[in-house]
Amino acid sequence: MDMKIFAGLLTLILAIISYGIYMYAVARQGTKPHMYSWLLWSILAAIGFFGQVSDGAGPGAWNTGITAIGCFTIFIIATKRGDRYLSNVDRILLFLAFIAVGVQVFWSNHTLAVTLATLTALVGFVFTQKKVFKSPHEDSWPTFFINANRNLISLFALSTISYLTFFYPFMMFLANLSVAFTIILMRRYKSAK
Repeated sequence: MDMKIFAGLLTLILAIISYGIYMYAVARQGTKPHMYSWLLWSILAAIGFFGQVSDGAGPGAWNTGITAIGCFTIFIIATKRGDRYLSNVDRILLFLAFIAVGVQVFWSNHTLAVTLATLTALVGFVFTQKKVFKSPHEDSWPTFFINANRNLISLFALSTISYLTFFYPFMMFLANLSVAFTIILMRRYKSAK
């Protein structure tokens, strides 16, 4: 089996595991997904996916595509079991996400759309970090840790390495890893108090 296909399939398996862990944590452990964050991430991952596909990412794009599906699924779950508070920041981030969609669909400018999507996602992760500092037990560190690793693995599945194929998953690797470690550290800190 081709190594790129193997790496792409591995990211799909890890996605199923990570989202399964997260959904279990929502159902059984009190994890409260923020509805608008998951909607935002699903839109932004879709933009990243279409940007990758447009530049020939091959199996490396599978991870970003399954991310869009997984995030949208958690968004649906969050409408019933999550935090539905819509802050002004959420409104701004969703507005930026829809601008990125417009840039991609109407102008066919994948580079600008992926850049805007990635930067918007990173700002969203800053607010996820803020939530984690307050309530580290309301999120699942294994999900973010597995997501970081599958984004890293997806880089080895790329058929073409370019800004469009590499930038989004690499930044999602860093963002997910930082959230996972923040959850772990804040849980330890709060337990030690």
